Amino acid sequence: MSSHHMAEPIDHHRPWIRDERDDPARMDWLQTLFNPFGMTSKLHFSRAWTFMFMGRILLFIVPVFSVSIASMAGADLGAAWKPLGFFPLPIPALLVPFFVFTIVTALTSWVAHMRRLADANRSTLKAMIVLIPLILGLVGFAGGVMMGVTGYEAQKAQSAPAAVEKKEEGSAAADAAPVTEAKAEAKPKPAQARGRRGPQPTMKQMALGGGMGLATLLWALAGLPVMLWTLLHVARLPNGGVGPLRTGSDLTQEEQRKLSTAPKPYQTTA
Repeated sequence: MSSHHMAEPIDHHRPWIRDERDDPARMDWLQTLFNPFGMTSKLHFSRAWTFMFMGRILLFIVPVFSVSIASMAGADLGAAWKPLGFFPLPIPALLVPFFVFTIVTALTSWVAHMRRLADANRSTLKAMIVLIPLILGLVGFAGGVMMGVTGYEAQKAQSAPAAVEKKEEGSAAADAAPVTEAKAEAKPKPAQARGRRGPQPTMKQMALGGGMGLATLLWALAGLPVMLWTLLHVARLPNGGVGPLRTGSDLTQEEQRKLSTAPKPYQTTA
């Protein structure tokens, strides 16, 4: 009998996958992303996380890059950077899909982490870590709105005396207008040369602008350490909680079990 008899690979296109629990054909995307009460193997989790991460990257880079290139080529795409009137937040039109996808995947990422930690026999409470960027973003938005409102009120308080003074000067100048009209026409108008200033932003514009600015900053700063925790810890937890923390699925369940029970170099056996 030949001694070269070996079990059929789990996936002929991915021969390095040897743990049956990581079989790509067995992955249920709906369960992985939307059911927090199940379990997900390490490879299925990594596929789901990669989909969510790459989706965010592409929905941000592709629209911004495309519009920037088209604008440099002469296309008038200024409307793409303007917030949509019906959208509740001042987000540029071309980034609305990115914003919606990010909010949705923050929740599906929490579900996927819950399932992965449950499969690895770890506390599922740790899955709350992936919600920290979203929570900080919401807190930052609230704080930024308050700062924007405060700034608007301070700006309004400063402009009120100036408006009264300007009105008084306008009344006095109205009497002398016939005398100075000819001189005024002869002199250059520095205000017109510099261009007129646009209208002052409203309270809503300042509040939402401040909120989005602070929310984006906090979300981005918190997102990096969370991403590293996911890649270096959660995605490397062993299936079933048996075996060492490692990357890949190139060991069978039996090999993983033997590796987990083998004595360490510093251990002695009875």
